[in-house]
Amino acid sequence: MNPILENKIEELKNAKNYECWYLVKQPTAFDSLCYLVSFLKKYKSSDLGKNLQDFIGKELHKLQVIKPNLEISNNYRALRVAAFFGLIIMTSSKYDDAIITDTFEEITTRCSGDYENTELYSDIIQRQIEKIFISSQIDEAYKGVRYSYRLYPIMLLYKVLLELGRSTGIYSITMTEYRYLVAVTKKFEEFLETLILIKLLREDKSNAANDFEKYRTKFDNKLIQALKQLETLNIDKDSISLKENKIEEVAKKVFIFEKNPNVFTTDNYIKFLGSTYSLFELEKFEEELNNKELVIINNKNKKNNRLETGINVILYGVPGSGKSWTIEHEYCNPKSIVVRLVFHPDYTYYDFIGQILPNVSENGQVSYKFTPGPLTNILRDSYNNPDKEYILIIEEINRGNAPAIFGEVFQLLDRKSDISDNDEFPIGTSEYGIINTDIAAVMYGKDRAEDEVRIPSNLSIIGTMNTSDQNVFTLDTAFQRRWNMRLIENNFENVDSELADAVILDTEITWKNFCTEINNIVALNGVRMAASEDKRLGAYFVHIKDLYYDDKMGNLSDGEYDMLRKKESENSLFDVEKERLTEIRNAMKQNRKFPEKVIKYLWDDAFKFNREIVFENTKYQSLEQVIHEFMYANGFERFKIFKDDIQNAFRNSK
Repeated sequence: MNPILENKIEELKNAKNYECWYLVKQPTAFDSLCYLVSFLKKYKSSDLGKNLQDFIGKELHKLQVIKPNLEISNNYRALRVAAFFGLIIMTSSKYDDAIITDTFEEITTRCSGDYENTELYSDIIQRQIEKIFISSQIDEAYKGVRYSYRLYPIMLLYKVLLELGRSTGIYSITMTEYRYLVAVTKKFEEFLETLILIKLLREDKSNAANDFEKYRTKFDNKLIQALKQLETLNIDKDSISLKENKIEEVAKKVFIFEKNPNVFTTDNYIKFLGSTYSLFELEKFEEELNNKELVIINNKNKKNNRLETGINVILYGVPGSGKSWTIEHEYCNPKSIVVRLVFHPDYTYYDFIGQILPNVSENGQVSYKFTPGPLTNILRDSYNNPDKEYILIIEEINRGNAPAIFGEVFQLLDRKSDISDNDEFPIGTSEYGIINTDIAAVMYGKDRAEDEVRIPSNLSIIGTMNTSDQNVFTLDTAFQRRWNMRLIENNFENVDSELADAVILDTEITWKNFCTEINNIVALNGVRMAASEDKRLGAYFVHIKDLYYDDKMGNLSDGEYDMLRKKESENSLFDVEKERLTEIRNAMKQNRKFPEKVIKYLWDDAFKFNREIVFENTKYQSLEQVIHEFMYANGFERFKIFKDDIQNAFRNSK
């Protein structure tokens, strides 16, 4: 026998039991472990007074009635393996003191608690097994027989299989080679020695393999059961090999890792193991952890310097009454940090709060993580910047199902109006908190995911609502009472004179006069119109640019435009005529803005069911006729689409 092999056998002979890659003598199947952790989570939130083992037994019995084919360990000690895989964090020797990790919650979300469907989270299983570190604080003997082990065993195994495959064409080792040569390697940098031992064992003509097997009882086989869950490996009773379709993936991982294995060490390994980061995202994890710790430090005295500007208010009124203008001029200042969004019928709680979405890491690994929505993001930013004013503006708040979009968060809209000396929250903070681990993890950091969420006192939420929108969602009383409601009066007192006094095209009638007279008619005829107040024209219903007149259009009724269109259809236009037709059309686009916006609104909405009040409906039976007549007239004659008394009112208002 080769002397080097003899030395290795002698080393094994003197080794203590389980002085190797080691987990514990409990089942390692992820589905079984996840069910145990789910029982633990339920146990931690119960007040039944049972011991953990009895509680698990009863929960397992109830589960097996529903799912009789499941094979789940009823031994609570298997939770130690759950800690090795980052499903829980042990804070003491008592399992009921353990912390449920983000990784477990990620798996639960992915499979909706049906943990036997491992195909739904196989990438998480691989990620967590690849993150196993021997020997870490999770290992009860990490200061004992396995004190000198410092490596990620899966990376070492991958490296050995790759090197053997590159030299022999076969990416495989025997179980003897794994157990007595690979699984006793203590550091990644020692892989060369391991490869030499494998080469010598394969060349040996004696019974060296049988000699190694004499020490089988010193080794734990549970890690093999864990390795069988890796999609990168084929494992049977005699060998471990790389799957052919996974060689490239494994090679990329090893290439990144072996450039500097020591980069992958961390003093926060247990937190890292329970996180949703892969081994190759350790740097991101460390950065997040550092930022989180900085936030905690900075937040120690945040109560004392946090602004107390937070309010909830809904501004309502007719379309164009100046709701957005009021927000900009009365609620915001140049230093306000404003986020603006719009509700609509398809807008959901998940759009607003956030949702679980796929995430592709730099090495191509697909995982699923909570992606915050605009509310969660602004909650985080306002919480972490107490000296800044934040404003979330929700335009058209009643165009979406607002109570459903807010969900349980609407409870936070109740704000503190006074404060006692020993109160930890300033005025303007949510009076009551809620438990939402996704929002809390984003706001405070993952270590505080169980903390109550509250709206900070420096965040205001301002909504706008058009009272004319009848075919939208209503806001129930429970929702409305949590807001200050403010009616924006529809008048021209505070409207910029440039807009108010702007003339509508070439009619000599100002927007203010037109709007005022139409609104007077709406008010006088309220008994004949449903929700008449809501049908008024808002002072800001149009933009000043909508009123500009482009005289290059000329007089459409003189026949020039119709003649040019006819020649165009006959393909007989001269170049100068083409230019003139283009000029007319461009001018028409500008001059159509007012009738297409205002006249259309009056015809299709405000006076839809009683057009005879304002329109000469004996002459015009369709909107198409009305718009055509308006465009082909000139000056004040454009208003001949209206009743005589309406035209007189416009004249008298000049």
